[in-house]
Amino acid sequence: MPKPKDLVELSYLSEAVSDMSFLGLMRLLELARAFNQKNGITGILLYDNQQFGQIIEGERASIMKVWKRIQDDKRHHRVELLEIREIAERSYPEWLLRFYGGETLTRDYPALAQMVGAWISIVWP
Repeated sequence: MPKPKDLVELSYLSEAVSDMSFLGLMRLLELARAFNQKNGITGILLYDNQQFGQIIEGERASIMKVWKRIQDDKRHHRVELLEIREIAERSYPEWLLRFYGGETLTRDYPALAQMVGAWISIVWP
């Protein structure tokens, strides 16, 4: 992907309205990856125990477009913006939307799992 001038990263946490089924998660990922490919967005989605965490990166206009969609999505609530920041380069340039849930998150990224768990316990005791 070419290096855009106005590259930003957005991170947020939210809570699923109800527990997501495997099929529901796969549909969500399929639609999100298609949207991300069309709009030049890359990132990572974490899901565990009805909690979402996501980091997305791309051109500011595209990120704000997807952020609006995320906020309007009725599958989750308590959407909390953690940060929007300018970045020099992407952290996930090859990932349209990499997904980690419960076991894979804990196995592959134990430090990240602890950090996400800490945020979740602070936000939703």
